[in-house]
Amino acid sequence: MQRPLAGVGVVEIGAPRAIGYAGRLLADLGATVTCVEVGDRKQDAPGALEIGLSANKTRVAMDALHDVLASSQIVLIGSMTATAPDGLTAARLAAEWPDSVVVSVSAFGLHGPTSRWAANDLSLQAQSGISIGIGLPGQPPLKLPGEQTTFQAGVCAAIAALGALFTGRGALIDLAALDVWASFYSGVEVAMAHFGRHSKQRAGHRVSGQPYPRTLLRCKDGYFAIQCGESRHWQLFLRMIAREDLLAHPLFANRFKANDQHGDACDALIQPWFLERTKEEILQACLAHRIPGAPVYELREIIAHPHLRSRDYFTAIDTPAGRIEIAGTPYASLTHPAKTEEAEPPARAAPSTGTPPRAASADKRRPLAGLRVVDFGWVWAGAVPGHILADLGAEVIKLESSSPLDYMRQGRPIVGTEKDPEQNPMFQNVNRGKLSFRIKLDHPQAQALVTELVATSDVVIENFSPGVMEKFGLGYAALRRARPDLVMCSMSAVGQGGPLSGIRTYATMIASLAGLDGLVGYPGGRVLGSQSSYADPNASLHATLAILAALWRRRQTGQGAHIDFSQWEAAVSVMAEQIVEHARGGRVHTPGGTRHACNAPHGHYPARGEDKWVAISVESDAQWRTLATVLGNASWMASDICATQADRLAHAAEIDRQLAQETCKHEATSLAAALAAAGVAAAPLNDAAQLAGNAQLRARTLFEMVDHPVLGALPVYRLPWHIDHEAIPITRRAPLIGEHNRYVLHEVLGYPEARINALAETGLFT
Repeated sequence: MQRPLAGVGVVEIGAPRAIGYAGRLLADLGATVTCVEVGDRKQDAPGALEIGLSANKTRVAMDALHDVLASSQIVLIGSMTATAPDGLTAARLAAEWPDSVVVSVSAFGLHGPTSRWAANDLSLQAQSGISIGIGLPGQPPLKLPGEQTTFQAGVCAAIAALGALFTGRGALIDLAALDVWASFYSGVEVAMAHFGRHSKQRAGHRVSGQPYPRTLLRCKDGYFAIQCGESRHWQLFLRMIAREDLLAHPLFANRFKANDQHGDACDALIQPWFLERTKEEILQACLAHRIPGAPVYELREIIAHPHLRSRDYFTAIDTPAGRIEIAGTPYASLTHPAKTEEAEPPARAAPSTGTPPRAASADKRRPLAGLRVVDFGWVWAGAVPGHILADLGAEVIKLESSSPLDYMRQGRPIVGTEKDPEQNPMFQNVNRGKLSFRIKLDHPQAQALVTELVATSDVVIENFSPGVMEKFGLGYAALRRARPDLVMCSMSAVGQGGPLSGIRTYATMIASLAGLDGLVGYPGGRVLGSQSSYADPNASLHATLAILAALWRRRQTGQGAHIDFSQWEAAVSVMAEQIVEHARGGRVHTPGGTRHACNAPHGHYPARGEDKWVAISVESDAQWRTLATVLGNASWMASDICATQADRLAHAAEIDRQLAQETCKHEATSLAAALAAAGVAAAPLNDAAQLAGNAQLRARTLFEMVDHPVLGALPVYRLPWHIDHEAIPITRRAPLIGEHNRYVLHEVLGYPEARINALAETGLFT
């Protein structure tokens, strides 16, 4: 079985690392990826991140550009690179190669008031509301570790490029990194903020506004992540630590108040049990008691972990310094098809009862028109792939019931005082574009009906624990008998097989397993962790790319696929730089605040007002002089410790202290604007409430007001790229539960009225 993108040619032009990650993802899936050397970059010694992004690619000189463009369908270009030759722009390439999909990746996009301002990972995370909740109250905020913008903009660029291939025509795709962060990662919070809900607060190693415990606790050999959102998990947790007496303790009468007002006192009651045990001992106890919990792994533990080794996650490449292992892919069933063939023989030839082959979509913004998706995905990670496919034109039918009710249908009501599954703004964002089919999956007649629906469909998405779909009689082996060319994505926490396949986790714990949390903290201090759900959308985006790749292969070969997707592996993939650094020299990574290896100053500095901050990153002497000018040329900024970049790196702590005394005199937004417009990466530290009014996001119409029959109008984020200068619209609000049962039963399955009524009487649709 061939790799999905065999025969697809891809060209990378320019310096931004995001296009390097996009190219790496496409190369792993079988595309032929050629990097065109721009200027003298080929003479530079590659850094760890560049090595991690270079796998499965070839490099050519600039004079070969015409030849590689002539044999490629996708062009990835960094539109604002200083090293790009004059006139080589995404627009020019799209005009000269009209049959190619040209993807421009830049900080702010190709238009808008800040489109040419300076930015980097630090400033983009600050501006998009990512960093405001990371760190300790009263101290400078932290950020997600490494260059995470590289990975998020990169995977979105790959999704946009691959989706556009389905039209069979060329296109100019304009993707903005700020839009990526502000949509998939902060967009749901923008909707919550619209109703005065969900303001992020820094709470150190805990997450504010959540029932206790949702925290990282010290243990005998490091840290361990625990989350007991449900009462049953809290009861099992107390049984595990032999403290069932705490059920009646007054501190825990309200676990929300316990977390936000008495967190240290609560920790003191349960911390001793953890300090007596290792991460592995605690993990085994959590597995035995079926409690969500995960170790905060260090990089060396991840690289040697028997679960990842059993799944052949890591891949070896040759470098000038020798052969090393780098991060692999979270969907090995696609990137290692030979293994899949051995484990999974082809289905018997049988006529398909599903949708017939279709012509390419006439609408470039809806390239998947004509495809049908059965979506079992729930909560955040499982919901996003379906909404992306719906935004791109597929008909997506979300299967749900009231027992259990999707967590994102729960929460305090906004209208009235009664519980209502239609009032969670987060649900309205991540399930827009879908239809809702309400069905009781454990009903005796559910298996036959769902199997019949799958037979008319192209894709199945599910993010249950391994074995759950099989329990309902809806595992891949059963479904592919009904639809032999089915593409099914099972996106469990750590994959369908392996020693840890029974682990129970939430997104925060995936970040702990992947080593991300272990790098978040202040220099010399304890591990705090990101305490965010970063791993959820990260998994969603990588899973979406895998689904599109499998659909592309099906279009070429008629073969379906079962994608065994690991959310843990997706999170390890965005640790590519640290993995290479460890492989090259055994570097041990520890929390380092916001310090940067090359840039100084680099961090969040106080601005005028309570808890107001501005992100500033200086990478050259010229930028330092610009910073000094904007701040009024204070005398200390001309001292010897500030003379060169090397001096500033050597005296970073002292410079940070003195710089803070200057920035606190300025309003964050105006100071950041003056710096970014003058070429220094800077941004105000925003919260979600500020994003909807952001001038650049408004210019790119990232948020669309969508009418809802219960909530009224609310902001829903669009996909963070434009196609031929047009944003991709929201075509349908999120559904009411069971709103489309009649359509599915009557129009899709062709059931007569009498049969529908008879099934309803059995309780099947509750």
